Amino acid sequence: MEQKYIKDFVIALVVILLISFGIKDYYLYNNVKEIKKESKYKEIALGEQLLNQIQNIENSIQDRKQFVFTITKDPLEQHLIVRTQKDLEKQWREKVENMIRLESTIIPENGPKMAAIAYGGKTEIYKIGDKFENGEIVDIREGEITYAYHGKIGILKIQQIPPKPVEISDKKSKKHREYNW
Repeated sequence: MEQKYIKDFVIALVVILLISFGIKDYYLYNNVKEIKKESKYKEIALGEQLLNQIQNIENSIQDRKQFVFTITKDPLEQHLIVRTQKDLEKQWREKVENMIRLESTIIPENGPKMAAIAYGGKTEIYKIGDKFENGEIVDIREGEITYAYHGKIGILKIQQIPPKPVEISDKKSKKHREYNW
């Protein structure tokens, strides 16, 4: 007989628990249903403008993933704003090669006067009357030549190679030497 009461007691307890859970759920539902417009979490929530910005960024990323480069040169190397040491070296070499530069004059006691002229990365020896890139050599004197170009007379004096920019200079002075000890 005692087991019958225990069984009834457990059933009654389960029914009471179900009713209490139902009442609790009903009150929780009503609390959630009545959320205030001015919530304390309002500042954390995403606004419409921020949501649009996030979507624009996401669309931009997707577009960039699908973009295919149709050029053969690396787009990051075009029109460099910051030049690397290698670029500065190349620029300096091109400047030197494009100069028409009198390197030296040779005036022997016997024989023809000669001049060494550098242009296009080459040095060639010329005599009076020879034609070169910008005209014809008219006279060769110590340290300079006179040339004619389209009826105009010009003088080209000995020039040294322009010094390398400091950024690409190979020489390191003792003041700038760094020791690793």
